[in-house]
Amino acid sequence: MFPKRMLAPGFLTVMNLFLGFYSIILASAENFMMASWLIILAAIFDAFDGKVARATKSFSQFGIEFDSLADVVSFGVAPSFLIYKVNLHEMGPAGLILSFFPLVFGTIRLARFNVHISGFEKSNFQGLPIPAAAGTLASFITFNYYFWNELWMPSLILPLVVLVSLLMVSTIPFDAMPKFSFTKGRKNNVLLTLLIVSVTLVVFFPNQAIFPLAITYILYSTIRALFQINRGASDDDDDRSLDDDIEMILARRGENN
Repeated sequence: MFPKRMLAPGFLTVMNLFLGFYSIILASAENFMMASWLIILAAIFDAFDGKVARATKSFSQFGIEFDSLADVVSFGVAPSFLIYKVNLHEMGPAGLILSFFPLVFGTIRLARFNVHISGFEKSNFQGLPIPAAAGTLASFITFNYYFWNELWMPSLILPLVVLVSLLMVSTIPFDAMPKFSFTKGRKNNVLLTLLIVSVTLVVFFPNQAIFPLAITYILYSTIRALFQINRGASDDDDDRSLDDDIEMILARRGENN
């Protein structure tokens, strides 16, 4: 028997799994808008099951594995099948392979996460989280179908699929949901303001806002990582230049002596 405190997070994980399964059924019936929204809703359930588990102190290795298996369906199989049915099936075998990318790279990302997990609290993730990748693809479809009732530029789905798939297995750090407090602090106030603005946009303009917010999150994290890499390289060059100067000064002193 499972402890009663495990029922709440377990129920959220089951709902995540069911929504992914139902999304596949709707996509097969070409109800792409609702299929996309079920993936986004599954991501919301996935975000809360971990928080509920921590709040009730019911987190366990079983819960981690169960959650990952549910994620493979909801954020791997469901979005891969969705983008194949929406557009990529028109490309034949190439479209089949490309639509497989979110599933295979997402599964690799989950396996890597489970192997390297060292705790239940995360301030950031290595690589784009699979729910964020799936949500980006799903919101791209809802965005297009809301405005044009079809994919406005079908060619955009190819780079988007490749981008989110590769980012899932990258080492780029992506922020987890930050913890907020109402204490004073410039960084806390900025994050809190951004959260309030983002939630307000999603609540009042869900079809229009989610995809731009998802792309902003991806581009911000990627560009920040590139700047950090360049800054680290510049610091190394500065250190090497300083070492060279010191060696030159010491050599000159030796010659003078």
